[in-house]
Amino acid sequence: MKLEGSCHCRAVTFSVVSTTCRPFMHCHCSICRKTAGSGGYGINLGGDARTLKVRGGKHLGLYHAVMREPGRRATRSPAERRFCVKCGSALWL
Repeated sequence: MKLEGSCHCRAVTFSVVSTTCRPFMHCHCSICRKTAGSGGYGINLGGDARTLKVRGGKHLGLYHAVMREPGRRATRSPAERRFCVKCGSALWL
């Protein structure tokens, strides 16, 4: 199925194809709760990254979370969290 979305201000729009039977999954990890705000979760689109089409890419921001675990050294996550720099909407990971 083709999934389409945008940020709140519509500066960034995107589409991606998902072959999973349930393409929307909520993530409640501490990083998603703190970066996505409001509902306390991020939405994981089970899409094929090779099919991702983005309009307004110049308005995309990139954030790599720092993972901190007791007794371990802090490390930078390789996961790329994308957001709109104009309105702040979290878009995808």
